[in-house]
Amino acid sequence: MDRRTFVKSALVAPLYALLAQGCSSQTDRAKRGRLTTATGSDMSSMDMAHNDSVYWAQLNIFDRLFETRMVDDTATVVNSLCTDYSVSDDGLTYDFTLREGVLFSNGDPLTSADVCYSFSRLLTEAAINTDIPLEILGGQALMNKEADTLEGFKIKDETHFSIVLEAPNGGFIAELSSAAMSIVNERVTREAKNFGKDPAETIGSGPYYAAEWVPNDHFTLRYNERYWGEEPTVKESVHRIIPDASTRDLMFQNGEIDIIDLSDIDPLIVQRSYKTEHADQIVYNQQIGMTYLALNETNEFLKDVRVRKAICKAIDVDDIVHNLMSDDAIKQNGIIPTGAWGHNENLESTPFDPEEARALLSEAGYHDGDVSFEMALPSDGLRLLYETISNRLSKIGIDAYIKVYDKAAWMEKRRAGEIESFITVWMLDYNDPANIMAVFFGDPERTKSRSICYPDTDVMARVSAAKSIVDDEERKKEYQELEHKIVVEDRAWIPLFEGMRLFCIGERVESFTPFWAGYGDFYVKDVVLKKEERA
Repeated sequence: MDRRTFVKSALVAPLYALLAQGCSSQTDRAKRGRLTTATGSDMSSMDMAHNDSVYWAQLNIFDRLFETRMVDDTATVVNSLCTDYSVSDDGLTYDFTLREGVLFSNGDPLTSADVCYSFSRLLTEAAINTDIPLEILGGQALMNKEADTLEGFKIKDETHFSIVLEAPNGGFIAELSSAAMSIVNERVTREAKNFGKDPAETIGSGPYYAAEWVPNDHFTLRYNERYWGEEPTVKESVHRIIPDASTRDLMFQNGEIDIIDLSDIDPLIVQRSYKTEHADQIVYNQQIGMTYLALNETNEFLKDVRVRKAICKAIDVDDIVHNLMSDDAIKQNGIIPTGAWGHNENLESTPFDPEEARALLSEAGYHDGDVSFEMALPSDGLRLLYETISNRLSKIGIDAYIKVYDKAAWMEKRRAGEIESFITVWMLDYNDPANIMAVFFGDPERTKSRSICYPDTDVMARVSAAKSIVDDEERKKEYQELEHKIVVEDRAWIPLFEGMRLFCIGERVESFTPFWAGYGDFYVKDVVLKKEERA
């Protein structure tokens, strides 16, 4: 290198270094206050009248009268838009007081009329999420267009109202904390041409407002400066739609996203990478729900309780939890899952006993290969778990063969009560046993729509009536007795495990509290950025 080249390099190199440093600091400044996350699929709508599966937008844009939060590691219903309430002695009438001074993100004040409109709209606009408002007096008449107003909702003034129920419901306050019961702005929603699709027309009172939604690409939330609650450290949240799990994994490793949901990342990668290199960054969250095996009692073999008991004894759930779930799950014995109100930790467990299983089949008059049924696997289902259980059943002479269905066809067949057997997950929307027991065993139509087809109408009538018991201890006792009957005596429900949902937080995040029920969706305000990452 000659002297001129050396001098030129000596002068230019520091200049490039300064420019690079400046660009880097500008990039860092631009990211301050921003949280970037990713998920595999987009929502269908921000409107709870048209969406019952993805709650990312609803949890953050809207508020509810109550929220369920983790308090001392226990799911607890706490006040939100409602600051006080009382219940009549007969359990039918609830009087509510709204929080004063709450504004929607556009500046409109929250009033009792907005609450009434939100509940009524689910009945007049929705084909889904109608269960809770239907409990209000006159709800069925409004949905049937036999009435113009919701009879049981009485507005007293702008911050006081009452609700009269068709029948007492000991879990009604817990139900009001579910995402379905989000409160919308009546004026804006009535005037909107595309509510739930157009961010500008989808207005709530929550900590964030919808700034941008590019379907199947990304969704952006920004801090609502009119929010009534504590100011969050995250001022902007960009939620990217990345269908490929391995791509999301790579993005996290490269620092492109700040929190990753590990639920659909390759388990080997989770074990060898995240649980070693990022062990102190993993946040464990119990999923308040159940992975279960459904057996349709209209099937010629499965209608025999001895066959169902044999199936229970042939499945080694402890082995599944340890080897298949890497101990990131909790074995379940009943219907009401661990962590839910009413859970019975003393409910007897079914021991793994393949010899006893064979004896039960023999008692029922069956030999190897006699019992055969289909396990219907949806295209996005739990294939490895299906294969594990099918293999276990083959060892006692049961041919539980797996057939794969398109998800839409699977749902149609399940709702018609025609699936012989399947495995899936149910997670609670609100913390009450009715949210699982009534859904599956509340009446003949519900148990048919879940392809369980449980025949005991007396038990179903008791399940339906249990939610009307207003004394908590009496209600819990009734649910637990019913659970024993359905699970232990009738084997109409085959519990497997409750999963743990694992998240990994990036270097910019100080702490993160996942959603109480273990959803992939969460409250963005529950993410705390490190001080140097805040705007």
